[in-house]
Amino acid sequence: MERVNLFFLHGFLGRPSDWAIVKAHVPQHDGVRIYTPDYFKEALLGPQHAFEAWADNFIKWIEAHGCSADRNILVGYSLGGRLALHALQRRPNIWHKVVLVSTNPGFNDPHEDLDPTSEERRQRWMNDSYWAEEFLKAPWESVLRNWNAQPVFGGGENEPLRLEKEYSRESLSLALTQWSLAQQKNMRSLLIKNIQKIVWMVGDRDEKFMELSRRLQEEVMGLRVEVVPNSSHRILFDSPKVLGERLRQLVQQFL
Repeated sequence: MERVNLFFLHGFLGRPSDWAIVKAHVPQHDGVRIYTPDYFKEALLGPQHAFEAWADNFIKWIEAHGCSADRNILVGYSLGGRLALHALQRRPNIWHKVVLVSTNPGFNDPHEDLDPTSEERRQRWMNDSYWAEEFLKAPWESVLRNWNAQPVFGGGENEPLRLEKEYSRESLSLALTQWSLAQQKNMRSLLIKNIQKIVWMVGDRDEKFMELSRRLQEEVMGLRVEVVPNSSHRILFDSPKVLGERLRQLVQQFL
């Protein structure tokens, strides 16, 4: 029997347990399976692999779990959404729906090539390199406090607890450079090609990504932006029930 599989990709500093409340709203059904890979713990999916190699490995991971012929729904939050875009680019035919939560499609460079002279990319690279050094060497409580104080996380109600013992600081540092937005191509044409599969979600309190999403609707014809009320960038923690209910709707289309 053809199954419905959901693959959840957490964000930077994320854990598979972040999805617990979301998963509770997905139908408990013999034909539904949920996968929450911890890409900071699984070597095949770790940040030692740049975007394209990571996508290749993720597809191999899916095939190893016997899922490539099923109805697959890919859900990515923040960094996980950017990784999800690369998985969609690598094998668009195996994804029936791709849910992108608080996701950046990349800088809007012409022709989708990385523009090394772009001031936006240069600034982002400097910023991510700074954080990579901080996560490698700074006192944990200090770097976490400063990370959470960034404007993009403003308006959040529920800041997740993150304990140093749960992480490899080397992996976190590497993820910030290997998977920097400065290293990511412009994914707008990918969104256009797969517009019927895309579910784009943004929190109404996430000023940066609300503005990004408004611009994206002008650049990607047909993109519907689903605004989640009372939510910051961290929709996953502010509104897990809303996200879970939306996924339940998608799953029930296939059951």
